[in-house]
Amino acid sequence: MPAERTEPTEPTVADLAEPGVRTDQVLAEWRVARPDLDASPIRVFAAVAVAGRLVEEFYESSAARHGILGADFFLMAELRRRGEPFACTPGELSDVLVRSTGGMTKQLDRIEAARYIRRVANPEDRRSSLVRLTPRGRRLIDAALEDHFRAETELLEGLDEPELDRCVQLLRALGSRLRDWTPTD
Repeated sequence: MPAERTEPTEPTVADLAEPGVRTDQVLAEWRVARPDLDASPIRVFAAVAVAGRLVEEFYESSAARHGILGADFFLMAELRRRGEPFACTPGELSDVLVRSTGGMTKQLDRIEAARYIRRVANPEDRRSSLVRLTPRGRRLIDAALEDHFRAETELLEGLDEPELDRCVQLLRALGSRLRDWTPTD
């Protein structure tokens, strides 16, 4: 007797966010559609993909509460993390934030127009400039960072240090494998 066919449905972030519920359905559908394939890795990749999307939404929401974009939050946080004088070159920002130079220029223009940063001459290299947080930008990012880190702490409540360490270890291992992976023939 052939297995009963279930109609696949398009997953949503909310569906996938419920631990295992949507993934179990997808695996059952694959067992029917292609019983010869092992689709079990989808459990890991679906969980990571959903968590990644939800983390991005969290970052955007966290930044939006302070009137900025998530990308601008990260750029300003990078400048703040460096300490006085809260500055570095656009190239250093591009490298750390993994952005193209064109995309970085557009982002810097937007943040500078809001008076959160200022581009100044680089005293060590007259051919380049430095991006520096303004006092206004420092006040904004300090408030945003306080709210952001508080929210991150709340999200991780209930997990003890060994669980957090194990989570980080597993995610780093998966990230390393993905970076080094080459398809087999």
